[in-house]
Amino acid sequence: MTGIQTRSHFAGDARQWFASSILAASVLEPLHELNRSWLALLATGPHCWSMRGADSRLPDPVGAGLMSLSPEQRAEIARCPFSLFTARFNDSAYWLGVAGNRQVHEPPSDDPDQHVVAVLGGFAELALFFAWHLVRANPPSAKIVLGMSDQTIAVFASLQLNSLQQLAHRPGALIASRWPHRTWFWLRLLGSIGQEDQASEVRTLGLQMLAAELATTVPPEPRAP
Repeated sequence: MTGIQTRSHFAGDARQWFASSILAASVLEPLHELNRSWLALLATGPHCWSMRGADSRLPDPVGAGLMSLSPEQRAEIARCPFSLFTARFNDSAYWLGVAGNRQVHEPPSDDPDQHVVAVLGGFAELALFFAWHLVRANPPSAKIVLGMSDQTIAVFASLQLNSLQQLAHRPGALIASRWPHRTWFWLRLLGSIGQEDQASEVRTLGLQMLAAELATTVPPEPRAP
């Protein structure tokens, strides 16, 4: 498949998702609320930009841009048909480790601001509860709007509700911004404020990137008995 054919294929996927129940209002309304909360956290300053992990850090132009926005402007860019955050949803090995009750080694938190840690843990709870519910109510939506691999969906389907709180407050950077290294995408998102045509293009672009990621997801190798 050529590059042009690939882009056309992913664009077709995005159009189908917009036209189906995968992106229904019942899915998007709570998702947009979570996105708004996440952007508000990022706009509070460098403590939340870093998320206690270098891989989660947003580039400085984006962080500064978020800080300059009004709540109404952040609410506008939050209306994406996909999450602007992730909880390692495409990391099948991590979630299979959770399901198997195996030790998951993560770096200890070096953030001395315990208030920030508590706030991020609270957001992680909301994100995991949303994911848990969405997996049960609409698995295809969980795959698209959260970027969940099939293996992660299977794990969430097996998790008990009361285990989510403990997972949310584990040390380490569970919650992160989506595509933290794609500065160009975040700058295009910020630049779409007040420009509905541009906003629509950026949302479709995000869905195409998600489609490409899901198409290249490789299941982890099975462990030997």
